[in-house]
Amino acid sequence: MRKVVRLLAVGCVVALAGCAPAATPVGAPRDTTTGAAPARSATADCTKATKVAIVDRNSGYAFSPAGLTIQRGAFLAVTNKSNAAHPLVTTPDAGMVTSVIDLKERQVIQFPEAGTFTVKTGAAVLRLTVAGDSGCGSPEPTLTITDGEKFTPATAKIKATENFAVVNRSGATQSVSCTPGNNKDHTRLDAGETQILAIDEPGRYVCASLQHPAAKVTVTVY
Repeated sequence: MRKVVRLLAVGCVVALAGCAPAATPVGAPRDTTTGAAPARSATADCTKATKVAIVDRNSGYAFSPAGLTIQRGAFLAVTNKSNAAHPLVTTPDAGMVTSVIDLKERQVIQFPEAGTFTVKTGAAVLRLTVAGDSGCGSPEPTLTITDGEKFTPATAKIKATENFAVVNRSGATQSVSCTPGNNKDHTRLDAGETQILAIDEPGRYVCASLQHPAAKVTVTVY
């Protein structure tokens, strides 16, 4: 399974993968319907993301590069190359969903709103300009892990390489793995977090929580 954020997460930039908290505290649920990206254009290529990394510097953590320009609705792939997990916060609120990037993790996040934003994690700062339209709408479908520790809906159909969102509303950390595939390839979602994922190969997959195996969804990729 290829993580493409959290390109964020619904209504956000990179899981990643799920899309980052704005004024929302880490671990708190967030309504991802606000600031939804524009409707997807039939000609838009929504499988690519602009890359940025969180790295260790002598002075602390930093984004590399420290400044970027992307189109509205486009995706940012954030890779954590540092030695600590990082929650992301935007100023002003960019409509991103809650995102915490663990060690060596890559998340794809979507920015649904145009403007000039500062993305921060600790002292690391990314200055981001969002202008124009990419033609990429919010990822569909959205799969939710509920507080009853189950997926809703229980089945989904997704086009190969296209993004879909997984939202953790269970109140606890969940690690999601899809089979068939590499069992070591799993996505961790903290409570309230959304990540944007993609599956490259057509087929029938079962995606389940490692903490609660009964929480699973059957995904048909065509």
